[in-house]
Amino acid sequence: MINSNSSLWRVSAMVLSIVVLAVSMMCWLTSWLLSQSLGTISRAVIEDDLGEYSVLYEKGGVEMIRSLYVAGSHQKYHVLRVLDAKGADLLSMQSEGIVAQNIPLPPVSMGTTTWKTTPMSNGDLLLLGGRGLKDGARIWFGRTDREDRQILSGVQRQFFLSAIFTAVISMLPVLWFVRRVLCPVRSFIESARILTEGDRLDERLRGNDGIAELREFARALNTSLDRVAGLTEELEAANDQLAHELRTPLARVRGNIDVVLAHYGEDAGREAAVLSIEEIERSTALIQAILAVRAGDTRSMRLHLEALSLKGLLTDICELYTAAAEQRELCLELLVTGDATVLVDRQRMQQAVSNLLDNALAYTPPKGLVTVLLDVEPDHATIHVRDTGPGVSETDHGRIWRRFMRGSAASANTPGIGLGLSLVKAVAHVHRGEAGVDNQPEGGADFWIRLPTSLDASSKPVPGL
Repeated sequence: MINSNSSLWRVSAMVLSIVVLAVSMMCWLTSWLLSQSLGTISRAVIEDDLGEYSVLYEKGGVEMIRSLYVAGSHQKYHVLRVLDAKGADLLSMQSEGIVAQNIPLPPVSMGTTTWKTTPMSNGDLLLLGGRGLKDGARIWFGRTDREDRQILSGVQRQFFLSAIFTAVISMLPVLWFVRRVLCPVRSFIESARILTEGDRLDERLRGNDGIAELREFARALNTSLDRVAGLTEELEAANDQLAHELRTPLARVRGNIDVVLAHYGEDAGREAAVLSIEEIERSTALIQAILAVRAGDTRSMRLHLEALSLKGLLTDICELYTAAAEQRELCLELLVTGDATVLVDRQRMQQAVSNLLDNALAYTPPKGLVTVLLDVEPDHATIHVRDTGPGVSETDHGRIWRRFMRGSAASANTPGIGLGLSLVKAVAHVHRGEAGVDNQPEGGADFWIRLPTSLDASSKPVPGL
């Protein structure tokens, strides 16, 4: 038995690893893009402030710059330096913790911004932008990346929480899929493996109730296995029955031939020869019955078709069985509600109905009633053979129609080897009809043969099909 929990955790771990890797890559890419965007924004802000400070310097000198710097709340993370033409500081304003006086500054020109990036001792990165002024002075304005890193850190933290939430949410369908689909499929495969390795014919594939497709597949396969098991059981029974049925007549034939050889030309020899012929005919009839059932199953039975009145056929058969019924102290009656002319093989149909009557007479106790009924409807006619015997058990309903299978009510003294009902079903099948059995409410079995009454080409039997 496969450990479903092991499969569940293995697949879950694999999917979780993929989700974590994907989220990590997405987080890194998002951080990098955000960092680039913040750098671009910083340069744009510095250039804008440099332009504004340059205009103010031309109008009012460093004092106007100082006033704007203080009013603009630039005291945190910012640096402002104004140098004269000789490089001396005219104005130096910087946030606490930032020492920018010793930073070497490159030459600048008017109209364009010169950039300088310098790492600070506290780990910040200072970005400076410089421009030249008309009197030869230079103005530098910059800011550290601490604020950007704080923003980036907050975004990363939020993204990390979102990633965890996304991973958890994404795992829910995975866990559902593993538990409801993958585990049942693995269990289904294990069931199939046990089925192939086992030697029991009653083992069946177990389909999962949660997956309709697996359930339908298991049902279809189990139906085939039921048929295989039935054929196997039938074959085993056939071997046993044939060995039993043919062993006795063959032994008798051998004994009779010995008598013929010992008493050639005498009455005893002739009598032994006659008995041998009877045993051979009995064995031949058994083989012919087996071949007929097989031919009926495949609709390859050779038929001599004729338009036949079912009422007349049943009347003739009942007349033949009247004496046998009286001998068993049974009442045999014929009930006909109408008549139908059908295209059938007289001999085969008479054989099928006779087999049903043989069964009814064999299983009905003395003083019982056997009824042959013809029920005619517009598109079909049904022949019923009813008795007042023990009926058919639920387990025997499908079993008794198989070759060499006898019902549970049969005893060693009951004649037959289990071919009669198989032949009935085969004859009905080859005539495009059907055969079945029901139990009567008042007790007893009701065996029936249903035949189509239409004589057109689409419904009539096809001999040698």
